[in-house]
Formats: sequence, C-alpha cells, structure tokens
Amino acid sequence: MLKPINKYYNIILALMMTVTTHTFAQKNGLFSKKNVLNQYATVGIGGGSSHYFGDLAPYSRFYYGIYTNVRWNGSINYTRFLNANAAARISYTYARLYGDDYTFASRNLEKMSANYIRNLSFRNDLQEFTLSGIFNILPQYGKGAKGRSNIMPYGAVGIGIYGHNPKARGVVGFDPNTGLPVKAGWEALKPLNTSGQGIPGSTLKTYSLVQPVMPIALGLRVKINSNFDFTAEAGFRLTPFDYLDDVGNTSYPSKSLMVSNYGPEAAAFSYRAGEDYAANSGDLRLVNFIQAASQQGFNTSGIAPSTNAEEIYPYSSMRGSKRIDSYILTQFTLSYVLSNNIKCPVIK
Repeated sequence: MLKPINKYYNIILALMMTVTTHTFAQKNGLFSKKNVLNQYATVGIGGGSSHYFGDLAPYSRFYYGIYTNVRWNGSINYTRFLNANAAARISYTYARLYGDDYTFASRNLEKMSANYIRNLSFRNDLQEFTLSGIFNILPQYGKGAKGRSNIMPYGAVGIGIYGHNPKARGVVGFDPNTGLPVKAGWEALKPLNTSGQGIPGSTLKTYSLVQPVMPIALGLRVKINSNFDFTAEAGFRLTPFDYLDDVGNTSYPSKSLMVSNYGPEAAAFSYRAGEDYAANSGDLRLVNFIQAASQQGFNTSGIAPSTNAEEIYPYSSMRGSKRIDSYILTQFTLSYVLSNNIKCPVIK
C-alpha cells in the first residue's frame, strides 16, 4: 500500500521542483524587476473543523465522516506571494482527530454492525508543520498587494511533518455512592502496544510519533480591504501511515500474551468488544449491540457485550484494514497584509 503513496509523493515533489526551477529563472523569475513589484507577504490566524478517515471511519462511508465525530483545528501561517499568481506558505496547525465505533457505526448498523461490536475509539492531537505552494486558479493582473483581486480561487499542494499521540479512554467505571457510570481518563495507546507489537511471535514493529504528510487543498481568498484578506480552505491530508487511530491491519493479539507481556490494562485497551458501556459517552451499548449481533446472524436472546462478545467477535477477527489513515481540515483564516517597503535586490 505504501508503494503507490510514495509514488504520488515523488510525482508531487518533481512537479514542485519543476515549478521552482521555472520561477527562479533570472529573466522572468522571482527577483526580476517585473516580479519584485508583485511580491508581498501576509500573516494569518484561523481555525476550522477536523475530519478523520481510516479504520474507525471507513472510506466506503466517507459521507458520514463529514458530520460524525468532527473535531477542531487552529492554525497560523506566513505566506509570501512570489509573483502575481503563485505564493509559498509556511503553516503550523494544531488539530484534534477523533474516531469512535460506537457513534460512527450507529449511523448505519445494517452496514457497519461488525464495527459497532468492535467498539474501538481514539483521540489524537496533531501538531502539523507544512510548506505549501499556492497557485491562483484564475489569472491576476494587478501588481502587488494593492493590485490583488477581490475574490480569487486557488489550489495548494505541499509537504510537511506532524507529531501525534493517539489516546483512548479506559473502561467505564461506576460511582460507589450513586452506582452511575463514570468515564475513565485518557491513556496514551502507543506504550500499550495494542496491536501486539513486540510480543513473542509477532513481527509488528512499534510506530513513530512523527510522520510525513502531504496537504492538497482548494480555497477561496477574499479581499476585505487594503490590509486584510479572508480565506476559506478545505484540505485533504495524505499520509502513508495506518496508526493515526492506533489500529492497523492485524488480527487481535492473544489476550494471555498481552497480559503476560504488557499487563491487563494493555489487554483491555486492545480488545474492547466486551464492554457494556461506551467509553466516551458512558451510554449503555446493549440495544444496538443486540441489533448488530442480529445482523451478524447470531441468536440474540439474552446476550450482552460482557458475556457474548468473544463468541460474536472473536480474537481471530481483524482489528483494522490495510487502508491508510487520512484527515481533512477546513480552515477559515484572517490574514494581515504586511508592509512591502523592503524589496529584495534585483538580479541583473
């Protein structure tokens, strides 16, 4: 799966190098008399929504991911307009991704009954650094900041890295005084090796908390006045990685091996089908569990997750799929146009 992704990375990098080579040509390049007049910079701050896609939000049900388990992001950026129609942008984004079989599979139990029974969930806070090329879709004829168009659609493509740390809530407990369910705190998943990394007989290696990313986006830039722009952008983040959600293309590791190597807590976070309560909401799973088990062809008389999950969803089941994970960010940004009094020298 990674080979075609790496191929796309190489194609994009080759295109960016070609554009850069052309842009820096001395006669009509960045520092020619013509383009120095077009150059200016902006700084921006914004935010928007975050949408995760992967093992807990299948691509086959992409439309549910637009409005299910949506979280947020915030960003700052510096953009340098290199000529009338192209710019380079450096961005930092803090984004929260979230996935939960309980809420996502509940959208369509008939089609996602196995996911509901599986009952995995996660939260992942990403810190993303990217360098992108921005290209106007329509031609702009004005010069510099003063000549920018009132409305301009654009495309963006770039490269970057992000740091991440997937977490999940533990098993729901109960208040000793009231008997009501109490949600557990968030625990980092990588140290728990929930896919069985490192146990005897496993060839799985632990994953890195720093990964590459390729942002591909479309946006609309609106000139508010001489000093400010507003942009609305939607960007797809392509990353050759399958553990944003801590779920990969593996079957469940042996419970006994998980307990003996990493402890009972790791085993509990690895296999969660047997939990009667949803970890993130504290809701009872029984009604939908019965419906999901029925979809799987099981007799539902008297069943419950805590007593029948391993029969319905055994350890030989796959935890996830071979499809890589990805995410979409929408961002609404207010940008301030910086003074362009200091010019780069003209190369003659």
